Amino acid sequence: MDSGFAEIALKVIVILGGAKLLAVLLDRIGQSPVVGELLLGMTLGPYLVGWLDPKSPILAFLAEIGIIVLAFYLGLIADLDRLLQARKPAIRVALLGMLLPLTLGALYARVLGLGWETALFLGTALTATSLVKSGHLLWETKILHTITGSVILGAALLDDLIALWLLAGFHAWLTARPFQWAEFIFEGVLSLILLGVSLALSVRWAPHLFRIIERLETRGMLIVAALVFCLALAVLAESLGLAVVVGAFAAGLMLEYVPQERQITRQVETLVDLFVPFYFVKAGALLNPFVLGQWGVLVNLFILFSIAIVGKLLSGLGAQPGNRLAVGVGMMPRGEVGLIFALFGLINGILTEELYAILVTVIILTTIATPLILRPLLKRAS
Repeated sequence: MDSGFAEIALKVIVILGGAKLLAVLLDRIGQSPVVGELLLGMTLGPYLVGWLDPKSPILAFLAEIGIIVLAFYLGLIADLDRLLQARKPAIRVALLGMLLPLTLGALYARVLGLGWETALFLGTALTATSLVKSGHLLWETKILHTITGSVILGAALLDDLIALWLLAGFHAWLTARPFQWAEFIFEGVLSLILLGVSLALSVRWAPHLFRIIERLETRGMLIVAALVFCLALAVLAESLGLAVVVGAFAAGLMLEYVPQERQITRQVETLVDLFVPFYFVKAGALLNPFVLGQWGVLVNLFILFSIAIVGKLLSGLGAQPGNRLAVGVGMMPRGEVGLIFALFGLINGILTEELYAILVTVIILTTIATPLILRPLLKRAS
């Protein structure tokens, strides 16, 4: 057997096997598998064990596929009808949950002496709520279909949409340095147009297309067609100068209206289990835990963590009286989109090693803290 293949296969075994084992252990204490994947990557990465190279081309490719699949899955599970059902409080909560962390985070970054572009990026990275984590907690506490659950999920979805729009703008900045507001706004608007056109076409044409595909009755045709569709939109987004995750997310939104949506979602969940761990393990491997031992870094971590918590707690003021605290806590967990921002910022030189470590740690801490606070609140609200 070729030694190169054996080495790669061993790394795949350790990453997938270790991620799944940690996911089982974390699930028993009500925590997200993302935390385990980040910790696994940090442990195996160059700063501790030194066994895993986060800059490996193969890991980079698998991580890229993982983030495309994750964005596709987020689009599939994004229930736009739920957002419309509780649109007024959800929009108020989402806007407060975006503006407060963004403003407070950016202003604090300016206090640290960072430029406006980096400050805006750091503030934006604190805005996105974990749609997957919030949805799982709501389902677990059996209030997914209540008003409280609808507001939290609707607001989390809107937060992710706005964050991806802003990510498209930052992607434009990288291709047109120095920072230009015109490029930033243009690419952001272009991403919204792509999402809007995708939704308009999906309602009209996607159901017909997938009925034809289903009639072919070839094993695996449905998931292959969905994945090809996802990759095609990711490539289209990149060709327009947008981040690939914008195209993949748009593809997921489009397939929400096909008759086979539930079947596709179940099959895509398998792809999520297979590929997404590589992305989060890579993100963990790039984190240098030793910088967290510096006093200045710990102070900044505490302040940014406080901003992340308080900003989302106050977003609950947009909900109905009686549900405000539960909604605010339900908006606290960061996760998938926040980590997309963190890794994007580090790889493209927007974030320093210290800021990256702080941001990923804030995401981990909010993910851990939320279920501990949210479960009793949601039970009381129900």
